[in-house]
Parts: sequence; structure tokens; C-alpha cells
Amino acid sequence: MTAADALTFLLLPFAACVAFVLIHSYFGVHVLRRNVIFADLALAQLSALGATIAFAIGYAPNSLAGFSYAFVFTVIGAALLTLTRRVERFISKEAFVGILYVAATAATVLVIDRSPQGAEHVKKMLIGNILTVDVTDVTKLAVLYAAIAICHWLARRPLLAVSGEAASAGRSAVAVSLWDFFFFVSFGLVVTSSVATAGVLLVFSFLIVPAVIGSMFAHDLRPVLLIAWSVGILASAIGLAGSLVLDLPTGAAMVTTFALVLVPAGLAKALLFVSAEQARRNRATAVRAAVASLLAIIFASSCWLIANPQADQPLLAMFEHATGLGPARFLKASDRATYESADRDTMRFETEVERLNTRERVARYDGSPLADDEVRRVGSYQRTFNEMAQGERFVQQVLRGRARERERWLVGLPFALLSLLGLGIVARPLWRHRVRSS
Repeated sequence: MTAADALTFLLLPFAACVAFVLIHSYFGVHVLRRNVIFADLALAQLSALGATIAFAIGYAPNSLAGFSYAFVFTVIGAALLTLTRRVERFISKEAFVGILYVAATAATVLVIDRSPQGAEHVKKMLIGNILTVDVTDVTKLAVLYAAIAICHWLARRPLLAVSGEAASAGRSAVAVSLWDFFFFVSFGLVVTSSVATAGVLLVFSFLIVPAVIGSMFAHDLRPVLLIAWSVGILASAIGLAGSLVLDLPTGAAMVTTFALVLVPAGLAKALLFVSAEQARRNRATAVRAAVASLLAIIFASSCWLIANPQADQPLLAMFEHATGLGPARFLKASDRATYESADRDTMRFETEVERLNTRERVARYDGSPLADDEVRRVGSYQRTFNEMAQGERFVQQVLRGRARERERWLVGLPFALLSLLGLGIVARPLWRHRVRSS
């Protein structure tokens, strides 16, 4: 696929992402100020419950009936979330929202258990499929979100007032509840329309991550929104491009991208947008945290090697692969020769399998597919080479286990002691500070 084809393919999904970012970041700012962070997840899950019930009854997920069921359950959720202001004297808002989310999730699982193709429906509900949007979908989203934006612009003063800390000051309880209900119903309408396309996880990312980053660097609504919109659109572009280039699931890749964007944003806030003295302290803290994290990982890996040398050792395997210092160094001469021979044979068999795969692929795409006898012969060779490679890998696994038995004391124990000593050195200034403070 050429660059022009890729841009054409991603144009509509990116336009949908822009629409999602613009409307969800705005609602995200309100959600953060109301301190109901997981209201989006609760509404999204209630929307998914309604859509699942419609699916179980026999309606298509993208049908008008499916949308209606989803929206009705979202309105019910909006009514329940409106009560959070009244119940916060007895229970925290987040606890109430969490209970609502868990109950909706459990009910969805119960309905799915009686539905055909339930697992596939759950997958689509969680990650969506934003790549499948067409011009009609983007137009509908743009019109709907523009109408909601206009309504919120006209009602911006009371909505901002009830989202603040002094929400009820000078306002009757009924007025506050009505504005709360209006906010959550419009919020639910946005969630219902976006979950069907983007999925629950990506919708939550659109809502919270840009708003959090915007709130890190500003307090007034306008600069917060400008930062949130910029970050959200940039993260969407990177996530879409990364999923295409790396051939990854689009929804999961975009959610991961939004999460990763928080790292440079947090570093920029801690190191650039503070005083010089505070930046120096933050840099020192970041370095200590990084060193402590690395030492803790080494210590845990070393203890795992000592306790269970026959198990998988991810960190040790990464080190061996990066340095070329494999477990053969810890074997006897005869075992080392066998291990190295099995390693060479494994690579040879895997190369043959890849050569046969390439041959079959080239023949298919060149328009001259192999004859049936040739296809069967190639398949037989592939199975044979795969079985032989699997046998050689088993030999390596057995010999690697023997090497690990020696490595547990020659590598695991020294590194465990050194990393523990390093952790003590890193933690010493913190301990001194705590002693002086007490």
C-alpha cells in the first residue's frame, strides 16, 4: 500500500476521531470537575447492555432499534447519575458510579451468555471498529455532535456552574438536578453514538486522557480545551498510523497511544513548566525512580531465577538475546555442543519453512498458483520441517533448564544481592529525610 493509498484509507477514520475528540474532550473537562471520572464507563456499559439486549432479541447492532435500546438504557443511567449529588452524603460518587458500572457489566454478561455469537459481540463492544466508518457515519456524527455542542453553548453558564465546586450555591435543588439530568442525557447520547463505532475502551480514552492533559497545563476552560483537542487529535493520528504500519488492532493501538501520550505530558509538566529549583528536584526524583524501578525488576527476576530456574525467565532471556551470551556458557562441553547444534538446526528448519511460505505466496500473487500436487508437497514439507524444528527446540529447552540450575547461583544470587544493595543506597536519602521530618 502506497502512502497515498494509506492516507485515503485513513481519512474517514481520522475525521471520525476528530469529531470524537472535539466532543468527548469537552465532556471530559466537565467530568473531571464533577469528580465522576468513571461516569463515561458506566454510561458506555449501560449503552452496551441495551445494545446487547437488542442483539439478543434479534436486532442488528447498527439498526435503529439497536440504537434505541442503547439510548434508553443510557437515559436510565443518566437519571441514576443525577442522583450522585444527593447520595454523596452517604456514599462517594465514584463508589456509586463503580457499582453502576459493575452491575451493568454483570447484566451484559448474563445477556451475552444467552446470545448467539456472544464473544464476537463483546469484542466489538470493547474495541469497536473505527476503520469501517463511511461518509454517512461521519456526517451523522458531525451533525449530532454539532447539535449537542450548540445546546451546550447556549446553556454554558448553568452547566459550568453546576460542574463547579459551588454547584448548588444560589440555585434550587430542583434546578441543579434538572441541569445535571440534561448534562448526563446529552453525555449519554454522545456515548451511545460513539460506543457503536469506537468501542468502550477508546471512548473512555477520548474522554479522559486529553482532558487530563489539558487540565495539567491550564485551569480556564478555553485553554484547557485547546490543549485537549490538540493532544487528542495528535494521539489519534499517531494511533491510526501506527496500527496500519505495524498491522495492529486499531482500537487497542489507539488506546495504548493515548496512554503513552501521558508520559511526555507528565514529564513536560514536571520538568519544563515549573521553577528551575523545582525542575532540578523533579529530575533527581525521576532519575531515582527510574533506577529504583530497574533495580526492583532485576531483584525480582533474580529471586524468580533462584526460586524456579526451570520456569520462563523473561528478563534473563532478553539479556541473552541482546548480548549473545546464551545459556550454553553454563553447560558442560558435550551438552554445549548439543545445544549449539540444536540451535543451528532450528534456524535451518525455520528458514526452510519460511522459504516454502515465500514460494507459495509469490506463486499465488503472481497469478500462477501451484498445482494441487505441488501444494500438497509443499504442505507436507512445511509440516515436516515444523515438527523437526519443534523437536530441536525441545532439546534446547531441556538443556536450557540444566544451564538455569547453575545460573541460579552463579547469576541469580549475585544479582539479587547487588540489586538489593542498590535499592538500599537509592532509598537511603528518603529514609534520612523521613527521620529528620519526624
